[in-house]
Amino acid sequence: MRPAAGGETARVFFALWPDAAAAAHMHAIAEQWHDSLGGRVTREDTLHATLVFIGEIETARLPVLLALASGIELPGFELALDRRDCWRHNRIAHLGASRMPEALSNLQSELAARVRAAGFEIEKRPFSPHITLIRKADCKNSATESVTNKNPAQPVAWTVRDFVLVKSSLSANASRYEQIGRWPLLEENPTS
Repeated sequence: MRPAAGGETARVFFALWPDAAAAAHMHAIAEQWHDSLGGRVTREDTLHATLVFIGEIETARLPVLLALASGIELPGFELALDRRDCWRHNRIAHLGASRMPEALSNLQSELAARVRAAGFEIEKRPFSPHITLIRKADCKNSATESVTNKNPAQPVAWTVRDFVLVKSSLSANASRYEQIGRWPLLEENPTS
């Protein structure tokens, strides 16, 4: 369901937001890559992995998204971003996961199902967890050799303890993100 003409709208998505240490590690990698790939480095405070992109909706429908997320009771998990790549088709240099944790797959599937059931349209492409480090990167073979898996490095890892609903605003320079909801995940190994 797309927003009606004339109503106030917001561009929204559910995401994983890394902790400060993981974000700093990823930003340092982006700065290193920038020398080879050029482009625009993603700001450290905006690094995230999109779970479900919803897009433009009427702001009056935001409470529906907030309510459907509040009922999710799934465990947290460890996420290791160990794949480095540069997509030529959209010129995005990113970190990805060679192994998707089952808990991440379950969280993404549950969110997507609830969002669809509430009448929102979402992207239909397969879920591929990644963090965009550079936009407008020069993804030619010679430039990307230094940043891809041919030059392995320590994975960026963090314990995912929650997920967020984000409102984004686009401008000529960059996107601005505002977290408008945050939900905790269950402890990985709860104690009795």
